Amino acid sequence: MESSIESQIGKAKAKFKYPDSRVLRQMTSTLAEIVEEANFEISKNGVKVVATDPGKITYLEINMPYETFLDYEVDQETNMGVNIQSLDNIVSRGKKGENVDFLVSDQYILIKIEGDVIKKYLIPNIEVVIDVPKDIKLDFDSRVVIIGDTFKKILTDASAFGDVVELEVDENSFKIRAKGEGPKAEVNLSKGSSSLIDLESKKKSVSSYDVNFLKSVLNLAKIAETVEIRFSSDKPIELIFNAPDKSKIRYLLAPTSQ
Repeated sequence: MESSIESQIGKAKAKFKYPDSRVLRQMTSTLAEIVEEANFEISKNGVKVVATDPGKITYLEINMPYETFLDYEVDQETNMGVNIQSLDNIVSRGKKGENVDFLVSDQYILIKIEGDVIKKYLIPNIEVVIDVPKDIKLDFDSRVVIIGDTFKKILTDASAFGDVVELEVDENSFKIRAKGEGPKAEVNLSKGSSSLIDLESKKKSVSSYDVNFLKSVLNLAKIAETVEIRFSSDKPIELIFNAPDKSKIRYLLAPTSQ
C-alpha cells in the first residue's frame, strides 16, 4: 500500500538503490562544500554529477556506474536537480549499511532510507542551471598514489601552519610543505615508503594550492583507500578517488599565485 508521500511522486522515470547511506553521505557532504544546487544526470549507464564553485577554482565530478547500485531501472535519460544541503541532510539520517532508494519523476524525488525503520522523504526535482565545463582533460608531469588517510593527516597538520601547501615531486620523493608567515612544516615521503603506493615523474613538479580547498574533499578518503594525485608545476592539481563500489570521484583545484 502506498503512503501519502509515495502517491505524490507520479510516474517515475528512474529508480535506483544505493547500497550504503554512509558512503553516499561522504559524496553529498563534499558536494555541499562546493555548491548549493546540483544536477544529477541519470542514464542507462549510471549517474553523473559535476559541480564547480562560484569562483571557478574547483571542479568536482562524481561518476557512479549502474553496477554501483543494488537495483537500477532507467526508462529514459532524465535529470535530478536538488538542493544539495537538503539532500545531504536527508542522507545523513541513514546508518552505515542502510540502503538509500531514489524514485525520480519530472516533479519530485522520493528518497527512502531502509533500515530497522523505513524513512521516506519527498523533495522537488528542481531545474538547475549549471555553468560547468564538461570532459576536462589535462596532461600532468607527475603522478602520486598515496594512502588516503595518510594524505588527510598530512594536510590537516599542514593547515595548522598556513593556508597554502606546496607540493613537490621528483623521481625519488613526494614533499608537502606548509607555507605561511610563521613556523614552517615539511613532510617527505620517499619512494618505497609504505604510505606511498606509486610515484611517477616526467620532470620535477612544484606547485602551491589552498589547503582548505584540498581538505574540503578529503572525507572522500574514507570511501577510497588510496588517493591518486596528478599535477605539474604551477598547474591545477587533480585528485582521483576510486571507491570499492566502482564509483569514481575526480577533483580539480587551481593553483595559488603564492
